[in-house]
Amino acid sequence: MTSGIDDPADTAETADVLGPGDVSDVSDAIDVSDAISTADAAVAAAGIGVVETTGIADATDIADTPALAVAVAVAAAQGPAFRGEPLTWVAAKAQNAFTRLTTHAVALYGTAVLRIGYGSLYLIFLLHEYPRHDALWGPNAAWTPALNQQFANDPGLDWFAIDRWWYTFLGHGGKTWFEFWYTVAILVCLLFVLGWRTRVTSICFALTIMAFTGRDVFLTDGGDNIMGLMAIYLAFSRCGTRWSLDARRKRRQAEKREARGIAEFSWPDSPGWQAVAELDRTREEIVTFLHNAAVLVIAAQICVVYAAAGLYKSQGSYWQNGTALYYTLKLDWFRPWPGLSDFMAGQSVTIAIVAYLTVFVQIAFPFAVFSKWLKYPCLVMLVGMHFSIAVVMGLPLFSAAMMVGDAVFLPTAMWLWVGRKVREQVGRLPKPGRYLFSKQARPAPAIPQSLEASALPHQAQPHKSASH
Repeated sequence: MTSGIDDPADTAETADVLGPGDVSDVSDAIDVSDAISTADAAVAAAGIGVVETTGIADATDIADTPALAVAVAVAAAQGPAFRGEPLTWVAAKAQNAFTRLTTHAVALYGTAVLRIGYGSLYLIFLLHEYPRHDALWGPNAAWTPALNQQFANDPGLDWFAIDRWWYTFLGHGGKTWFEFWYTVAILVCLLFVLGWRTRVTSICFALTIMAFTGRDVFLTDGGDNIMGLMAIYLAFSRCGTRWSLDARRKRRQAEKREARGIAEFSWPDSPGWQAVAELDRTREEIVTFLHNAAVLVIAAQICVVYAAAGLYKSQGSYWQNGTALYYTLKLDWFRPWPGLSDFMAGQSVTIAIVAYLTVFVQIAFPFAVFSKWLKYPCLVMLVGMHFSIAVVMGLPLFSAAMMVGDAVFLPTAMWLWVGRKVREQVGRLPKPGRYLFSKQARPAPAIPQSLEASALPHQAQPHKSASH
């Protein structure tokens, strides 16, 4: 199976495409573009001498605003002093930001990583629980469909309980019906990972997670909740435009059209067709806006999870005195490796420092994402924290779900580098089917001369007697 990476033109994204979920890159890019547009406006206004209103008190205000500083520097070199209107500048900035949100999709590789990561996690989860799937979610489970139906209709539950009854279809219809839907769920996860018809499979993937979660809410943990939320957000994103079968199909279609000399489709100039073209452009802008909004919500969700976890920890007395990790390592439910847990619990100073550092990093992360110099060290520490939770406490699903979510903050250049390395490694793998379906026989491997000489029969030599 090919990697599904788009054509080499995608490498140009390192120059003009924002990093996936990189909030600091987004703000930097907007500032630079605004500075250029503001500078152009300032130069034009200075050339005809129409800049007349006040909006900046002194040079200190100009220096504190990078976009205006660039504009003033350019205008000062070519004409009279620039004094911009605050409302005009704010309106231009808002218009520029809105244009980028509707025409420039960000984090295409980041959302592709989330698609592959969450789809793979839930696929592994369903396969791992297959020997026990009937006892967990089937019609013969301890939490019967009747109990779940009664629980879903409880008016004292949250608003989601009104619709939870629909997701209990896994337990209805007998064992055959349940086995059919379980197989469909596995297939949906696989297709979502591969990126096949992602528009449809992303919605089916979200419904799949909600179905299993709603079937028995007592089997869920933080990992299920995170994946359920992310699956809903990904349904609004363009998570299938990179590293997917959809991307490979579009690339091959473009290559076939180019090989046949077929020009790229363009709408006719008639008024009716131009109206259709305008509707198509509007649809594209709406889709791009929804994608960017989904990326923003995903990033905000990760920040909220970390901030809430850190703030709740800071209120606990055990976290305040640094003993929270010690008592956590002593819980029988979270001791898959008792020897390792006891060893770590014995390092009292180390685990106290780790406890304080964990709280500090989690609370600071929503603010650190706006700085490249702080964001990446925080991500490294958070990934290390989740890896430790997965190994020491035996919570791999939750830890992996959070680590996959952290990938949205990594830059596009990194994912392009990862894709290039993966293609290089895949290209080095032997292709066993190359000669299997070929008419030409597979050539025999070359034999070194030393082996050829050793394989020749030796000439008979007279045996020496024992006396010699």
